[in-house]
Amino acid sequence: MKYNTLLSILSVVSIVAAKPAENIDGCWSERFNIPCCKSTNTVVRSTYDGEWGMENGEWCGLGLESTRPKDDIPPSPPAIIDIDSINDPAAECNITDITTGDSLAKEAPFRFGVGLNGGALSTSTTTSKTMREVIKYQFNSMTYTNIMKPEYIFDKEGCLKNAENGSEEMALKFDDIVDGLDFALKNNIHIRGHVLVWHKQTPDWFFRKGFNSENEFADVDTIYYRLESFIKQYLGFIQFNYPGVIDVWDVVNEAVEINDGSFDNSTGWYTRTMTGDEESLWYKVVGPDYVKKTFEIARKYALPNVKLVYNDYNTFQTYPHDKTQAIIDLIDILRKDNLIDAIGMQSYIGVNWPSVDEYIRAIERFTEAGLEIQITELTITAPSGDDWLEKQAQQYGELFERIMEQIKKGANISSVTVFGLQDGYRFYSSDSTKTRLLDHDLQKKPNYEAIMKVLKKYQN
Repeated sequence: MKYNTLLSILSVVSIVAAKPAENIDGCWSERFNIPCCKSTNTVVRSTYDGEWGMENGEWCGLGLESTRPKDDIPPSPPAIIDIDSINDPAAECNITDITTGDSLAKEAPFRFGVGLNGGALSTSTTTSKTMREVIKYQFNSMTYTNIMKPEYIFDKEGCLKNAENGSEEMALKFDDIVDGLDFALKNNIHIRGHVLVWHKQTPDWFFRKGFNSENEFADVDTIYYRLESFIKQYLGFIQFNYPGVIDVWDVVNEAVEINDGSFDNSTGWYTRTMTGDEESLWYKVVGPDYVKKTFEIARKYALPNVKLVYNDYNTFQTYPHDKTQAIIDLIDILRKDNLIDAIGMQSYIGVNWPSVDEYIRAIERFTEAGLEIQITELTITAPSGDDWLEKQAQQYGELFERIMEQIKKGANISSVTVFGLQDGYRFYSSDSTKTRLLDHDLQKKPNYEAIMKVLKKYQN
């Protein structure tokens, strides 16, 4: 696989071609596109790959060699698909208008991302050559809504073989994500890593002895060993082979719960114990400390310029208990040990709740707490009626107007991601979604134009 060097204007982490795996000495940090330090010997952070300093506000590698063992090199990527050989469900769409003229990424003062649907490589947005062209022109960030989650990355058969050999090491498979990583690398697009730990879409067998769902639960130390094995391999594979592509991770998802009967507040931050009638296995088997432990492991293996995020829904909810404050309380615990960089506001907004004022008040409170804010899964429910497109445009326009006002007042909103590329997703014949910025034919909807109008207003 041959890569071209690409320079990023979006981040201190540039996206560059992968260097030979064995080249980790000399200016060892350059393989991650981070220069070696020239004028400082002060260690600001230590990770598995080495010690890091800062010069002129930028990270740099310290010392002559990486601290990663020389025999511990992540594997090379599996082969990517020939996209020209894939049947493209959007091939008939005329994308001239959406790939010329206005661009959300170019107009926004923050990183503007898009969620990519699909539960397998065959239905992934980036498997469509046509959709790729739209992403390249309109966005500078993308989030896979499913295929980077644990249940898609864990290799069950490989884990079972490891168990047969007396090993608790995780086996991982990257076949479904390397095409997207390669596409992002070659086109200067960042990917938001989503997600390392979540009470959903983490298979039951991960928590069981021998990786077998028929067995009893493993002990906490074993679960933590597996968790570290997973994160170490996952981050190492991406950082070695696609340096700079993923520079932000949703580390833990939805660990806060404020509905009565579904939380443990002895922790001080309303730790989720249940989702409806379903127990959180992370809480049940490991206990509430899993959240901090996951961030500790992620910080150990992430490059220093990779941001670590806690991501949650209804971050604006204050009833029956104050979820905004609970999240701030959790983040305060993590910040004491420098384990977190930002709050991820998923931002699923209904027709009647939350109000824009309620949503903005959460942004204000996170700003008052000194947090970087990333809007990660923005979805506004489509209103009913024949004039729903106009109403929807009004909702999106008003929300972005208020977001831009907050930025002008000093809120550190570093990214906004709309969750999904098009209504009536063409890989799914039965998809009736109406929340996105482009229609079934990849044409701009009124809500796209409403957002663009606001972005241009604040740019001038």
